[in-house]
Formats: sequence, structure tokens, C-alpha cells
Amino acid sequence: MAISFTDQVAAFLAVSGNQNGFPALVGLAAFATASFTQRYSSGGFKLNTVTLGAPTNFRFQQLFNSDVRLTGARERRSEQPPREAYDMRVELGAPSWVDATFTVPAQLAIQPTPGAIQLGPAGGLMQAGVGDPGPTQHALAFNLAVTTDVVNTTYQTQCFVFATSDPVPVQDLRRIGAVRRIVDQSDRGLVSLDGSPDQSPNLFVQLYPTGVLAATPLSQNAVVAAFGAADVLAAFVNIPNM
Repeated sequence: MAISFTDQVAAFLAVSGNQNGFPALVGLAAFATASFTQRYSSGGFKLNTVTLGAPTNFRFQQLFNSDVRLTGARERRSEQPPREAYDMRVELGAPSWVDATFTVPAQLAIQPTPGAIQLGPAGGLMQAGVGDPGPTQHALAFNLAVTTDVVNTTYQTQCFVFATSDPVPVQDLRRIGAVRRIVDQSDRGLVSLDGSPDQSPNLFVQLYPTGVLAATPLSQNAVVAAFGAADVLAAFVNIPNM
């Protein structure tokens, strides 16, 4: 019986002793810093670093339906007064499967960045030693150095893991995108750092076995870069024998 790469990943992550080291195995901390910095360093906030804690709540083969479709027929009847009859059906689109999910606490070091500081009437400045006769006026500009303290806050981050032994990057990204649309459209996804405290950021990881791609026509680095541009971590890993 052939054992797939997805089976190997699931068996590896099902062992509690392997779970804590999984983020380091795939380089999740560095990716989280890059991803969250791109998403959340705006609106007066600058994200400095992201520190991940121990992952928990591992689940396997989670089902996500990609879309809901309303189909049917309409019949217009020649009656007085005119009437229309509808026969409608609600159908679920092709389901999307997530091979594994888990939760990891992410501590974000955030530095508020002020937009501008203006001196009001109480902040008027006079320069001694200006000897020009009146009524000449001098407008003096001063640069003020402003330092803000770093604020640390922790979010429970949801991580979605996909495992594929035969890379088809475009198809794999579409698979992740179908799940991401559902997750992002919910009210639990963190949109900005001043959002509701019960919201959480999400991370998406695509796993491939190391060595599955040759240098040409598509290299591992090219796949990693393509997924990174879509804010998805692609990692090529060796899963030890269980």
C-alpha cells in the first residue's frame, strides 16, 4: 500500500512530541513576521517582531466548502393576476480540505508611529539675538525627535496546513484561496491591529517533500517566491519515518 506525503505529514503531526518543533521545521516564525508586517504595519502602527509560542489544538482533515450556489427555474403563468412559480435549490460547491490546522500564540511587538506634531499657542518659540528692526518677523522651524514605547500584544493565530506530494503551484494556490476566502470573510479574522480583541490573524502553509522538484523548469526557490507573493508559506521538508 502506497503511503502518500499527506499521510506522512498527518502521522508526524499526530505525535505530540513533534508538534512543538513543527513551526521551526517550516520556518513559520520568520514568515509570520514578514506576513504580519505587510498586513498590519499601517494605520499608525509599526510591527517590529513576531514571536511564536507553542502550537496547540491540532486537527486533521478539516472540511471547508468553497462556495454556496443557488440554482433553479422560474415559471411565469398566464393567470390573472399574473403569477410566477420558482423551483430553487441551494447547492454546495466542491469542498476544500485542509490537511491540518493548529493554533499558535503570536506575540507582536508593536510601535505606534505618530503622523505629525504641531506646536500650539502655548508652544510659541522666540529666538533671542535677532537684531533686525521691526516689523520684520522670523518664522523658525524646529524638528522634534519623538520616541514611542513598544507595546506587546498576543494573538491566538490560526494556522492552516496543506500537504501535496505532486506540486501544481497554480492549482495548489487556488485550493488555499478557496479556504482563505471563507476564513477572511468571517468576523473572526484580524483586519487591523486596532480590531476586536477576539479576532485572530491567520497563516497558510503549503508543504512539499524535499527534492520533488528539479532545478528546471521550476525550482523550489521559484515556488517559494511565488507563494510568498500570495502571502502563503511554501516549505519543502523531509518527514522522518514514523
